[in-house]
Amino acid sequence: MAATSLNAVAERAGYSRGAVHGNFDGKDALAAAVAESVVGALGPELQRVLAVPEPSGDRLAAYIRTFLRYCTDHPHAVGALIAVVEYFGRLDPQHYGERAAAALEDLVGLFEDGQRRGEMRAFDARIMAFAVRTVLDNAALQLSGGRADAAELTTEITALFANATREERNPA
Repeated sequence: MAATSLNAVAERAGYSRGAVHGNFDGKDALAAAVAESVVGALGPELQRVLAVPEPSGDRLAAYIRTFLRYCTDHPHAVGALIAVVEYFGRLDPQHYGERAAAALEDLVGLFEDGQRRGEMRAFDARIMAFAVRTVLDNAALQLSGGRADAAELTTEITALFANATREERNPA
């Protein structure tokens, strides 16, 4: 993305240079709009999944499935978001720090709720949320590049975090 000009974007998208330059002050504004578009499409769906009155493990599995389904259904959007994150990360490594922290809060809340309900074992909710997001973000990279089977990836990641979070019951 760093080597791409707004003129090249306009040409590739089939718009006039004036249309792109008239709507975006520069490459950073265009990149931010791309990120907002993807996050705006996916974020509310992930929040809805976490808000349903189901056991925490079911909500976590639904979150993972929803995210990976989006990646499978919209590989170009996910690829664009990955490029934007890399672009801003090179310009300013702290750029997405606050956004990343905010994205973790929904998962932290899910894990803390699961622990309060006795549905999940004791663990550091922030570290687990970071682990989930890291695995999902890397899965998105694999899916957007066509380097992974979506069904297999979804099954494995769902099982991984179900096992990592589940409450251990003592057999009586």
